[in-house]
Amino acid sequence: MHALRRALPPLVGPQRAAYEDYRDALVHSWSQTLAVLAFTLNPAFLILDAFIMPAELMGRFAIYRGIVTGAVLAIYFVLRRTPSGWWSILPGYVTTALFATEIAWMTVLLGGFDSAYYAGLNLVVVGVSGLLPWRAVHSAANGLLVLAVYTTLNVLYGGPYDEHALVSNLFFLGSTVIVGVAISAVRHRLIQGEFQLRAELVQANADLDRSRAELKTARDALWGEMEVAKRIQTALLPQNRRVGAYDVVARMLPAAEVGGDYYDIIQAGEDRHWVAIGDVSGHGVESGLVMMMTQTSILSLVHENPELTPAGVFHAVNGVLLENIQRLRASRYMTLNVVQLRDEGLTLAGKHQDVLVWRKATGKVEPISNEGCWIGIVEDTRRHVADQAIPMEVGDVALFFTDGATEAMDAAGEMFGDDRLAAALGRVATLPLDAALEALFAEIASFRAQQVDDVTLMLVRRAPRADSDRRGAASQPPFRVVG
Repeated sequence: MHALRRALPPLVGPQRAAYEDYRDALVHSWSQTLAVLAFTLNPAFLILDAFIMPAELMGRFAIYRGIVTGAVLAIYFVLRRTPSGWWSILPGYVTTALFATEIAWMTVLLGGFDSAYYAGLNLVVVGVSGLLPWRAVHSAANGLLVLAVYTTLNVLYGGPYDEHALVSNLFFLGSTVIVGVAISAVRHRLIQGEFQLRAELVQANADLDRSRAELKTARDALWGEMEVAKRIQTALLPQNRRVGAYDVVARMLPAAEVGGDYYDIIQAGEDRHWVAIGDVSGHGVESGLVMMMTQTSILSLVHENPELTPAGVFHAVNGVLLENIQRLRASRYMTLNVVQLRDEGLTLAGKHQDVLVWRKATGKVEPISNEGCWIGIVEDTRRHVADQAIPMEVGDVALFFTDGATEAMDAAGEMFGDDRLAAALGRVATLPLDAALEALFAEIASFRAQQVDDVTLMLVRRAPRADSDRRGAASQPPFRVVG
């Protein structure tokens, strides 16, 4: 009890007034329940009276019970038709006074203090104090009222009595009063605690609603049609450059929304050159976040783990992104190709769009499919993703792209498709890479009616091998073509 009292801060000001209104409403409601029990059970006790009472007293007892029952019924209807307030405790006192007088007068007629019928007063004390959620002081006053009525009527009108019986009766009645007071004290503290917790919950909900409104306002002001996110996304993309034995140019053309297209050109150290390209499902901030997490993960892995192959990088990135996507509670996956640039060719891992390779020796475009799985689908990708080698001769050009290129539609709903893209690559493959890239974008733009997805293109051309490249190639692991 002491610990409970310390745990509850005092009620002050408006909170105290609100609590008193709350408590009065509870007392008012439970007083109606008490009245229903009273006018239901009181007449029922006539059945008990018929078995244990003298026949000559049955008429009187029936009259007493009828009067008290009628009075309690009137109290019930008054409670039903009136609002709660400070006076809501009064029906409890009135009910106690009525039943205490009824039972005490019956004990007078049955022999005074020697009558065992006083036990009914214990029911009155327990019933009223047990049902009404009022303060302990009211339970104490209610119990003293019962003792006073019982003692006064029997002293004034009762017959001779045994002092031992009087002491016993008063002891048991007093003990019942004490138990009722203790129950009321504990329950009152619990009710107060419940009220304070409810008030805190209401305030917390109000604060949460206000925070949501503020967050929405801040979000709308910050993003402004997601223009800031688009700038962040494009600012992280690398510049075109020569990496190892390859010239690489790439560009992403974002759609109206923030997309999930990703590419990177990485020079992780001497003789360790990489490119990567991928596409996160969906659009919006979540897809942009997944794209940036992918870029960060791949950069860290290829710089800090020179022994990793593309398949190893893919597996490690999948582990990181799978956990982060779950934390975002987002339904996202990602197509991804991780590619190591080596003198003899490209070593690729992952599942993305087919790679289109223009062969200088034949002047034809060769589509190369890649098998595997997507990022964010399975926990362990090692059974699904393996390194795949693509030989590259000097002058060969590889085109990596996202589905925004091949799924671009004209006004009739026809897609640009892989075949058109391959034919376009064949027409521009001999141009300088920058010019070839711009020509590809221009051809896609002239075909589509409207851009609805990001378009990313990356051209990788095998350049003449420099002396430094030949020296570095000796330290690279063997290059094996995987069928």
